[in-house]
Amino acid sequence: MYNIGIGTSDFKKMRIKKYLYIDKTMYIKHILDNKSEILLITRPRRFGKTLNMSTLRYYFDCTIKDSKELFEGLKIMEQGEEYTSKLGYYPVIYVTLKDVRSTNFEKMLIQLKTELVEIYIDHAYLLKSEKLLDVEKEMFSKILNLRAEEIDMQNALKLLVRLLYKEYNKPVILLIDEYDVPLQDAYVEGYYDEAVRFFKTFYGTTFKDNPYLEKTVLTGVSRVAKESIFSRSK
Repeated sequence: MYNIGIGTSDFKKMRIKKYLYIDKTMYIKHILDNKSEILLITRPRRFGKTLNMSTLRYYFDCTIKDSKELFEGLKIMEQGEEYTSKLGYYPVIYVTLKDVRSTNFEKMLIQLKTELVEIYIDHAYLLKSEKLLDVEKEMFSKILNLRAEEIDMQNALKLLVRLLYKEYNKPVILLIDEYDVPLQDAYVEGYYDEAVRFFKTFYGTTFKDNPYLEKTVLTGVSRVAKESIFSRSK
């Protein structure tokens, strides 16, 4: 009898608890083979996007110690050194925007600030790094301690990418799940123009010509519009 983890989207939990898992790890090979620096994957809701992103996180993240055990017996481990050498190799930033939604722009920013704090908590060890400058640690602390202003939030991912690169001397993989949830809510609630202006900078400063990024993968249900929100506002 199969043990089905209904509603579970965490790859590690599925593997440890031995839930029924359909091997989709060749998805990792496709990500590595794709030469694009930014990949946007759009699929309908309940299509398994979050589980796939969780799988990428556990595969690439150099801070996860038991990743080889999690992937033992799966297809990606049969693909040769070119791919298995990337297991636990990169610093990874994982962002989910599924809860960054509200009835107005100000409350949406509060939700985003909360999400950024959670991400920064995951990397709070950087405050003890001897490779970072005091001013960089102060910038990090400003976001971590909920003192970030709007411009700090717009640059929060760009800052973290650079600090991780300095710490590990390796390019960073950035994973953003449900990238379009805040914009969908903004459209419905009537503050779309404000939200688009904010996220054009939030995404644009992070992605555009960033030498510290190895690859960015985003998931959502919406395809990018003609005027891309991934381009920084002038």
